[in-house]
Amino acid sequence: MGRKYYALTVAYGQSMIALLVVLNVFYPQYLNYTFIIFIVAMVIFTAITMRTQLKHIVGKEAKEIKEGKRLFSTDSKEVMAIQSTDTEVINELKPMFKATMTSFLSLIVLFVWYPLYFGYARSAASAEGVDVLTKVLVFLAGYEIPYASFMIINRLTQRSLREVVQVVTKYGVYDRGIVGTGITIKFPLNDNYSIKVNSRRKFMDIIMSRGRAKVRYRFYTRNLTRLIDIVKRYGNPKKIEFEK
Repeated sequence: MGRKYYALTVAYGQSMIALLVVLNVFYPQYLNYTFIIFIVAMVIFTAITMRTQLKHIVGKEAKEIKEGKRLFSTDSKEVMAIQSTDTEVINELKPMFKATMTSFLSLIVLFVWYPLYFGYARSAASAEGVDVLTKVLVFLAGYEIPYASFMIINRLTQRSLREVVQVVTKYGVYDRGIVGTGITIKFPLNDNYSIKVNSRRKFMDIIMSRGRAKVRYRFYTRNLTRLIDIVKRYGNPKKIEFEK
């Protein structure tokens, strides 16, 4: 879904930009509203695609897994209580926090860019003797420059995240797999998964490798021994490593 979602996002973004450029060129009186339309449309599109993606990835597999026998479960209160005593997790979550802040700052730059640039664009496009093609290029640059910058920053940020820790705040373990907050993991585990256990910090990480990137799904629990036994028996992991 990664490449498909990325291609769909780019196609949608370019379609929106083309529509807004047409509005700016032929209906300049609505210039102050086009940015609002662009932002609202992108937010709605992102929400719909993320919901669809999660429904496809999590919903279908979760239903299949939950048809099996539930063997273990942990609620969010227990997970948060244990996580609050794990002082080392803060450093592990910093890369994701930095990536989120970078994306947020990119949005702030976008909000600053629009009034500054389009004030110039309005004057340039309304000058006497300016043809339609020039107007199109002026307004197109106003959208394409921040859009391209935002996409590049996001891609570079994603590539820089070699390893991401995702704490699963609520989960149930079944004989067919694990269903947690925003994730599903089917049993038996394939070769893309490995397991690391830290008894001192009371968690088990199920690590999924995607090329160079790794996602560590973290499962905190007070009954770590039972969780490990169940995953060993039904998940049949290829490798389990115990951290000190």
